[in-house]
Amino acid sequence: MDIADTFYDDMASAYHLIFADWNVTIEQQGKILSALLPPPALAGKVLDCACGIGTQALGLAGRGYQVEGSDLSTAEVERARQEAGQRGLDIPFRSDDMRLLHTSAAGEYGVVLAFDNALPHLDSDEDIAMALAAMYQRLRPGGKLMLSLRDYGPLMEQRPSMMPPAMFMDEGRRRIVHQVWDWQDERRYVVHLYITCQLPGLTWSSSHFTGHYRALTPQELASHASKAGFEQVQILQPAASGYYQPIVAAIRPLA
Repeated sequence: MDIADTFYDDMASAYHLIFADWNVTIEQQGKILSALLPPPALAGKVLDCACGIGTQALGLAGRGYQVEGSDLSTAEVERARQEAGQRGLDIPFRSDDMRLLHTSAAGEYGVVLAFDNALPHLDSDEDIAMALAAMYQRLRPGGKLMLSLRDYGPLMEQRPSMMPPAMFMDEGRRRIVHQVWDWQDERRYVVHLYITCQLPGLTWSSSHFTGHYRALTPQELASHASKAGFEQVQILQPAASGYYQPIVAAIRPLA
């Protein structure tokens, strides 16, 4: 199975609508991530290998980091390019598979990122191992790995059928975002993402996007990172990091 199906290609033009205010989110996440990283002069190149439409890449580049972005979705990569250009940011974006990262040079990066629950799109432990090996190889010795994902432990026990809806306001009109989950087995589920927007004249427009996930806990991902050769592996909970998902952080050893 293609790890992203057409989920992100389909929603490239609408992805920003899942946030209350995407521009505010870009700024907030840039601030949070920069506090967890060395300053730009010391960090070296940053590779965001699940860049999507650029949420983290734009935020970090706006704070002076030298960022490159890659993603399996060509449509989202193109959107990210456009967003960077509109903001006057010089960020190379390209299409790539996080399991291979063949467009990124080995040993070139001081930081490799994959945020917003990207790793659970991978459908097996073997895929996870491939992706972590590719990330390890792209980091320079002493470089930092940072991955964020949902806290799937309780969710695998509860197996919820939907996530609570969120409602935002756009110039006085309502926008409702919610997800329906169809569980296929103890880990895999199909997500149905709905974005429903109120239009002028009290009419409504609804968009539906479908994707596939394989649940993975932060503890399991941390264990995979250790097996891949990373050291100083830790799980940063939202209360400690300020980020809305748990972050698995690790270091490629110096030798």
